[in-house]
Amino acid sequence: MKSNREKIIESFYAVKALGYVRSNRKNNTGIGKTFEDYVGVVENNIDDADLYGYEIKSHREDASSYITLFTKVPTFPPSANTYLKDKYGIPYEDNPSLKKLHTSMFANKLNTSNGKFSFQLINDAKGLIKIGVYDIETKLLIDDNVGYTYESIEAILHKKLKNLFYVSAKREYRGNDEFFYFDKAEIYSRPSLEKFLDLLNNGLIMYDIRIGSYQSGTKYGKSHDHGGGFRILESNLRLLYEDYENIE
Repeated sequence: MKSNREKIIESFYAVKALGYVRSNRKNNTGIGKTFEDYVGVVENNIDDADLYGYEIKSHREDASSYITLFTKVPTFPPSANTYLKDKYGIPYEDNPSLKKLHTSMFANKLNTSNGKFSFQLINDAKGLIKIGVYDIETKLLIDDNVGYTYESIEAILHKKLKNLFYVSAKREYRGNDEFFYFDKAEIYSRPSLEKFLDLLNNGLIMYDIRIGSYQSGTKYGKSHDHGGGFRILESNLRLLYEDYENIE
C-alpha cells in the first residue's frame, strides 16, 4: 500500500507531466486553484489539510512575496472581528454608515492604520497572542482585548499545517491567458509552536486584518471576513518546520 507521501508525489508528477496548463482563475490565486483542480482538491476554508494529509500551497518561481499560512477568527472575545471593525474601523466612502478595517501588523514594531491608531501583535508569553491597539501619538496601549490562545495556534499547526506540500511553477502568457508549468515541489513537516512564536517575535510573521461589512442582501451591515491571516515570506517558510525535502 502506498503511503500518503508517495500518493501526493505521484499526483504532483502526473500534473508535471502535462507541461504548461492554462490557469483556471484570473487573479493571484489562479496558480493554487489550478494545481488543486488538477490533483482533485475541493476548494474549502476548513482547518483540515487539503490532500492525503498535506496542506497544498503554490507559488510562481519568479515571485517572492508573503504567503498565507492560515486564517483564523480570534479566539477571544466572542464576535472579536466585529468588535475591532466597529471600534477601530473607518467608514466606507460610498456608505458612511458601515465600517471596514484593513491593516497589517507585526510583533516587533508598531504600524500606522488610517492615521488614527497603531497596531502591534503582543506575545505575552503567558499563552496568549494579543492584537494591541495603541494611541498613534503617545504610543500608549489602549486595547488588547482581542487575540488568540497558544492552544488555538498549535492546533492548526498540528492539524492543517502538519505536512505542507509547496509547489513551484514557471509561467508564461499566451495572449491574455496565463499558463503554468508545475516543475518542482518541497515537502515540509513537523512545525512547532516554539518555531512559530520565535518567527513571530522576530517580525518574520505578519498578521493581516481584512474585515468589511456586507453592503447589500440579507446580511447587510454584518461583518464580512474569514478571520485574521498569519503570513510569512516564501523564503522563510522552511524556518517553521523541522524537516524539509526537495521534489523534482
